[in-house]
Amino acid sequence: MIDSLEIPNYSLAEAARYFHIPPATVSYWASGPKPMVTLASEGPRMLSFKNLVEFYVLEGLRHIHGLKLPSIRKGIRNLTALIQCEPSRHPLADYELRTLHGRDLVFVVEGNVINLTRYGQYEIPEWTIPYLRRVERDPRGLAQKIFPFTNKTQIQAKAEPPRTIVIDPNICFGLPVLAGSRITTGFLASRYRGGDRPADIARSYGRPLAEIKEAIEWETGRKIRQAA
Repeated sequence: MIDSLEIPNYSLAEAARYFHIPPATVSYWASGPKPMVTLASEGPRMLSFKNLVEFYVLEGLRHIHGLKLPSIRKGIRNLTALIQCEPSRHPLADYELRTLHGRDLVFVVEGNVINLTRYGQYEIPEWTIPYLRRVERDPRGLAQKIFPFTNKTQIQAKAEPPRTIVIDPNICFGLPVLAGSRITTGFLASRYRGGDRPADIARSYGRPLAEIKEAIEWETGRKIRQAA
C-alpha cells in the first residue's frame, strides 16, 4: 500500500515558496552527508508531505523560536534514545516537537512535555506556540495537515491568523487548497492569470473575496493590483 505521506510530490522551490524560506536555506538543509531533511527522492530532488512538515517545523524551531541547528540535532538524538525505538527518517514530522524559553527542544507525549536538550527532564506545559500548532497531528503525533501562513507578516502576528489554506496529502493529491474545499490555489492563480477578476472568482465559488485574494497572492508570490 502506498503511503500518501511519503510520495515525492513537491519541489524544493515549492517548499521555499510555501513557507517563506530562502531557497538557499532549503537546499542547504537537504544537502551534505548528514542532512537535516532526507528527501523522498534524490533524482530528481523531490519532497514528500513529511518532508514539507520537516521544513516547516525546522524553520519554526530555528528562525521563529531561535534554536540553533546543533541544539536541534542534539534534541533529536536524545529523543531517539528516550523512546527506545528505531530512528525515524522524519523525526521533525513524526514527533510533536516544540521549544521552551527559546533555548531547549521539547517533545510532547501523552500530555507530558519532556525536555530533550536536558535529556528527559519533565516541564510544565504553560506555553503555546502558534507557528507549530498549524501542523495538525493524529493521536500518535504523526503530521497529517499543514495550514501554512500565507505571508510573512502573519508569522509574527500576536493573534493567530485564519487557516485559509491547507496542505493535506489525502485531498487533491496533496496540492494546496482552500480550507474546507477541493479548490486548489494553483487553479485559482491560473484563473487570475487568465484574466478573471478575484471578485468574479469569489462569486463563482461563494467564498469571501479576501480569502481568494490571499490564496492567489500566496500561490503566485505577488500582490494583486488594487484595481483587481
